[in-house]
Amino acid sequence: MPSLDFDGDYGRSYRQSIQNSIPGHDVLHEIAAAAVRSLASDAQQVLVVGPGPGDELLPLLNACADAALTVLEPSAQMLEQCRHTLADHPGSARCRLLQQSLNEALEGELSGARFDLVVCHNVLHLLGSDEQTVMLQQLTQCTADGGVLLLSAYSEAEEPESQRLVFNVARQRLLDRGVPPDTVEAIVESRNKVVFSMDPSQLSTVLAQAGWPSPLQLYQGLFIRLWLCRAQT
Repeated sequence: MPSLDFDGDYGRSYRQSIQNSIPGHDVLHEIAAAAVRSLASDAQQVLVVGPGPGDELLPLLNACADAALTVLEPSAQMLEQCRHTLADHPGSARCRLLQQSLNEALEGELSGARFDLVVCHNVLHLLGSDEQTVMLQQLTQCTADGGVLLLSAYSEAEEPESQRLVFNVARQRLLDRGVPPDTVEAIVESRNKVVFSMDPSQLSTVLAQAGWPSPLQLYQGLFIRLWLCRAQT
């Protein structure tokens, strides 16, 4: 598996490779957009964390017609792709793009900021477990009372036999898509070394500590899950 260097070759081919590495990538974004339209279309302040090339940005602009979007992306190359993604959309002026991580932003100009909608797709699994917990806490802290938090991440099956069976299916899916066998094995070997599983109970614990209800899982495609979380009013 190539190094996850978002400012290097991996970043340049990200839009193509993500279709292999994130099962149901387009469906996940479709369901997430439907959730926003259904529950947060009146959001005025939206935070998008780590969008990569910005696949979720146009649906968010369309779903939240009056919202201002703050986009945090630490990779310069990914942020430039976001600019290209937004270039022809009439709502692009509603977007503020910052080359920062969430932690950097919350320690700086977003200190104390609260957002009606927070979106973070496929970022948490780039962090180890302890860092995941810290980021989850930060995401809840910057979500306004009654606000919506949408999360997706790589998350393995809890039960060992289920995990083994799903891995077999995932491996076969990649082979069926024409991914070379050595690349498939490299991807499998990268689990919990480059990409780290996020335990659903970890999310539930952080939400409970923040006084939020349990998360609602909206979608699962093999090891990729999408959760809807709502802050208490």
